[in-house]
Amino acid sequence: MDQKASLNGLKLIFFGSGDFAAIVLQNFINKGIKFSAVVTLPPRPKGRGRKLRDPELKGISENAGIPVFQPPNPNDEDFLNKLHSYEPDFIILTDYGKILKKQLLDIPLNYPLNIHPSLLPEYRGAAPIERAMMDCLQETGVTLMVMDEGLDTGPIVLQERVKIGDTEIKTELMPRLAEVGVKLVLKALIPLKTGEIKPVPQRGEHSYAKKIQKEELWIEWKEEAQKIKCKINALSTRPGAKTKLGDILVKLIRAKVSTEKSPAPGKIIIKGHKLLIGAKDYLVEILEIQPQGKKIMSVEEFLRGYQRKLFTV
Repeated sequence: MDQKASLNGLKLIFFGSGDFAAIVLQNFINKGIKFSAVVTLPPRPKGRGRKLRDPELKGISENAGIPVFQPPNPNDEDFLNKLHSYEPDFIILTDYGKILKKQLLDIPLNYPLNIHPSLLPEYRGAAPIERAMMDCLQETGVTLMVMDEGLDTGPIVLQERVKIGDTEIKTELMPRLAEVGVKLVLKALIPLKTGEIKPVPQRGEHSYAKKIQKEELWIEWKEEAQKIKCKINALSTRPGAKTKLGDILVKLIRAKVSTEKSPAPGKIIIKGHKLLIGAKDYLVEILEIQPQGKKIMSVEEFLRGYQRKLFTV
């Protein structure tokens, strides 16, 4: 029996809600992996009109013909009974956004698994990808762990390191991490079921990746250029690092550090088709940008329409 046939003999339930979870689920579906059900969050108000919108993951699930549940409280007794009726071999969770209690974690016949996009015990918590990139790490990774009632504290099944490119943005790194996460799950499921793989406790110093706050989105040009560059790329493209260029509110989408010294923090310099902004030490070169209410554009395109309006930040 081949691997896919073996895996499709398992009953799997997927939990997730955010952008990373949507990429992971689509990756599983593309590989022909079947899920008995998907659990995601109820619709939430989004955008300027604050209209109720379902997680993207719901549409992906429905297109694949997978039943979708959106319980306000996944630990509610009625929902637990519904999950029990599926008799899942494994629960696979990533980027879900709610804490699961012991009664739910005990439902799968084998393990409740979490794909966490960091090298645990580093960057436990809500924003591991963003925080690792904001800390200017050159590599991060993915951990497949068994969930317990703690915050990303469960035993580790498998891990893999992933390099971070110098000008790579979050929305480019996420699919690479998702692909690794799916690979680890597919590698581990049968050996976990047969006992060939034994999860091991986390060891070493831990750190926390707290949720990104709105006030963190603003760029402080008095900081070092490397730190600013990392923040811009880490928050791209959503929620996006913000600044004002003169009176123009923009999101900075991609940046790199120039080799040129900065004349002053916040000083705007235009050289041909290049837009550079002074930091504490060096200039930061902006590579992609998004004016408020407009699409993401190259700096060359931005300068054609906005150059005359620019002055010191």
